Amino acid sequence: MARLKDKVAIISGGASGIGAAVARLFVAEGARVMACDIQEPLDDRLKVLIAEQPDKVRFCKADASSESDVAAAVAQTLEAFGGRLDAAVACAGVPGQGSDIDLPVEDWDRIMAINARGVFLLTKHALPPMIAGGGGSITNISSAYGVIGAPGFAAYCASKGAVRTFTKSTAIEHAGQGIRANSIHPGVIETPMLQGIFDQTDDPQATREAFSAQQPNGFNGQPEDIAWGCVYLASDEARFVNGVELPIDGGLLAR
Repeated sequence: MARLKDKVAIISGGASGIGAAVARLFVAEGARVMACDIQEPLDDRLKVLIAEQPDKVRFCKADASSESDVAAAVAQTLEAFGGRLDAAVACAGVPGQGSDIDLPVEDWDRIMAINARGVFLLTKHALPPMIAGGGGSITNISSAYGVIGAPGFAAYCASKGAVRTFTKSTAIEHAGQGIRANSIHPGVIETPMLQGIFDQTDDPQATREAFSAQQPNGFNGQPEDIAWGCVYLASDEARFVNGVELPIDGGLLAR
């Protein structure tokens, strides 16, 4: 259990769901981690780790869409863990429902600010210390809906599609500096964000079943399914993996 031994990582959206699972697995694999989020940690297992192993994992409050917050979070990571940064995982994200003809502009801007600008900001501020240290890995969480369209998710699809191609740009621009950048495209994953979508409907259980029906294997994924992909991409095992869009989606994109 040392695939990330001695690596230092920063994770946005680390309070719950995929981000919290990434933080927990990174620690289990030997990394030192700064989990960042606009809300306090909600994942009970992560809260225990933060309390009991502050030398391995810490939490800082940060708005992923705020440049000053992201810059401060990166600086705090460097200060806490010896001035180095080896991996960044952009997990912060929000859902967004509404078609392109009835979505309020304010909702569009909020979704793009967190899902797309947040990825840009973490990349922007994580890159200099990574380059100074000889290289590193950036993993951005996009979505299956960043590859295909979906009715009623106009801004969400647009934001996650932006993550997909922005990641490729980072991969090409900084490959010669030892940087690898890859995106992961989850299918339907059981997270608090997904539950929030269900809870906004008239029949949450029926909505859950409708989402599950999209999955060829007939069930939804768990945050750890995505987190293991993040472990791989941050590890030296993935040294030749750059600019890849990795679906972890139960076969959704194979349809």
